Amino acid sequence: MNNRINIVLFGIGNVGSALINKVLKERKGLALDNKIDLRFPVITNSSVAFFEKEGVNFSWEANFIQFGIPFKMEDVVQYLHANNISNLIAVDASGDDSLPLDYTKLLKSGFNVVSVNKNATGLPASFKDEVKLAASVHGLEALFLGAPKDSRGEIVQKLFEALVEIAEKQKKLAA
Repeated sequence: MNNRINIVLFGIGNVGSALINKVLKERKGLALDNKIDLRFPVITNSSVAFFEKEGVNFSWEANFIQFGIPFKMEDVVQYLHANNISNLIAVDASGDDSLPLDYTKLLKSGFNVVSVNKNATGLPASFKDEVKLAASVHGLEALFLGAPKDSRGEIVQKLFEALVEIAEKQKKLAA
């Protein structure tokens, strides 16, 4: 049985959409080799979210355009908890300068956090230390990836590797 990991993606620009496409491309290999099933139950841009419907299997771009709805962070958390969606990783691939302020709330709600948001990676070390401490207290991960010099491909690869690493840790904890 595969360990399902649910990724909530904030930001579907170049990096976010490339990450989705990479996960979709690697999905079969991950399932066979690593027994990991990566899913995207929620995908957002700065103002609209797409909430996955079980059994609906269209392309994510069409779903987002047709079924995206305005959201607040509380809506995302409530949807996930109401639908008993666990093994959560929040990926911040946005350029939103206020989203990093929600990292601690996400951790308290059971999310691992992986950020390539340049506004987050540029914050003081004390902020990152506070977020990492909150992650540690809750037995979760908080990773800040990417640097201005990294190409989109390098950032997407780092993100993908971080997701697989967190999934492997969660798989061991579940065993």
